[in-house]
Amino acid sequence: MLHDLHLRKEVPLQSKYNAAQRVAYSGVIVMGFGSIITGLAIYKPAQLYWLCFICGGYEVARIIHFALTIGYVLFFLIHFAQVVLAGWNNFRAMVAGFEVVKEPTELKETANEQA
Repeated sequence: MLHDLHLRKEVPLQSKYNAAQRVAYSGVIVMGFGSIITGLAIYKPAQLYWLCFICGGYEVARIIHFALTIGYVLFFLIHFAQVVLAGWNNFRAMVAGFEVVKEPTELKETANEQA
């Protein structure tokens, strides 16, 4: 995160997912469970009175549910900005599930065709 905010120059260790990605994706999963719980509490407060009570009451459950929605929007905006910064090929690889890499022979053929 310090590297992304340009507070640290060295790039962190890279593996499949870096630490910031693991925290963000784990947080979204936890937020999903929170949305389900608070959503049920505000959907049927009379029938699920015990769940509404656990959430702190109907009004508190609504506030938490709304805050989680804002969290999803922030996650999406930050995620989108990170994808833009990483480049089009990275985005295409995320959507397709694989990365398109040109072989050295394909690069030579492309250079010969352009010449």
